[in-house]
Amino acid sequence: MARKFLILKTGELPRRVIANLGPYERAFLNVVGEERCVVMDARTDAPADTEWAGIIVTGSPASTYDGDAWIQRSEEFLKRAAEREVPLYGVCFGHQLLAQTFGGKVEKCPRGWELGTVTVTQTAHGQANPLLSSVPDTFIAQMSHGDVVTELPPGAVPLVENDHWPYQAFALGEKIWATQFHPEFTPQIMSDLIHSLTSALSPEVFHQRPEHQPVREWLLGTIQESPIARRCLENFVAIVDKGET
Repeated sequence: MARKFLILKTGELPRRVIANLGPYERAFLNVVGEERCVVMDARTDAPADTEWAGIIVTGSPASTYDGDAWIQRSEEFLKRAAEREVPLYGVCFGHQLLAQTFGGKVEKCPRGWELGTVTVTQTAHGQANPLLSSVPDTFIAQMSHGDVVTELPPGAVPLVENDHWPYQAFALGEKIWATQFHPEFTPQIMSDLIHSLTSALSPEVFHQRPEHQPVREWLLGTIQESPIARRCLENFVAIVDKGET
């Protein structure tokens, strides 16, 4: 029987988003395939050290440096998985958690929040990495974060950057990948998220906001489809599948 992907859920999206989407994991299931996945909530479950085909760590409203017991438990689980050479892919909070787990550093971004559809560019390392196979050097992606990886783990290489932050994706060895952007997000998810977050956050957290346009209107105006960014998640699945055959 084919091994399954574990979706390690580390948080939930705002109510407005899940009213249209369903629970957050649905965004990943829509890309990877429900029949191929098992979902576990890192906040309440203790994931088993099963021989997973691969592990996908989701986004979260939490910060990796919060010090919660479930975060430490997740780090230990991911270290054990890496020791068994299970492929890992982290998204947003998952990107930050993988960085922190393997010796990097995560902090609040000194350039404020990044939210909406943004342009990113591959580094030289990215151009040579299979996660970005068939991805153009510059592409658009969905972002939603106030924290960033400020130091990569020892041995990690940056894959994607933009003018907001230099570490928008990284790889560590041949089995660990992470993207700050959300390959699973659709324009509908992003629209609902912008409505929710601009109700909860001060406009001042968006350092690049225009002077004479409401923040919500500005951010909603950035939204585009991002099928190229989604390819990163699809590529991760393809990399795992190739290793399984």
